[in-house]
Amino acid sequence: MRAVGESHQRELESVRQQCRREVEGAHRETQDKLVAKDAQIKLALERKVLDLEEMERRMRDQVKEKQSEILKLQMEFGAKLARVQSSTQRSQQQVQGLGLLPQNIFKRKLQFFQEEKNREVETLRQRIKELEQLHVIRLSDSRLKRKKI
Repeated sequence: MRAVGESHQRELESVRQQCRREVEGAHRETQDKLVAKDAQIKLALERKVLDLEEMERRMRDQVKEKQSEILKLQMEFGAKLARVQSSTQRSQQQVQGLGLLPQNIFKRKLQFFQEEKNREVETLRQRIKELEQLHVIRLSDSRLKRKKI
């Protein structure tokens, strides 16, 4: 009887060891999966950070382009305005001999050019404002994502 009890004890101990090995194996497997998933998430995060940096760089480039475009348009407007003013002065000098002065035409042209310039400048300002807002939103989104991680 004692031999049977010892046999059962050995068998029970064998089953316990087998169970421990299985639990340890499952634990190692789970740890390996967690490590792999963590590496995968870190890689995805790095890609997203690089994408965000690229977007920020492109946005800065676009802002610079828009600013240079505004400057160019302002210079073009200044040149057009100077031409209109000089042609107005020339025509005034020519017409003074005739006694007729078509100032209304030049005033309307000047007003048209000014309104056109103002519309273009306002459109560009609005675009810059939109790009800045987009930039702020993307920055805040990336900060929130970093805080979550």
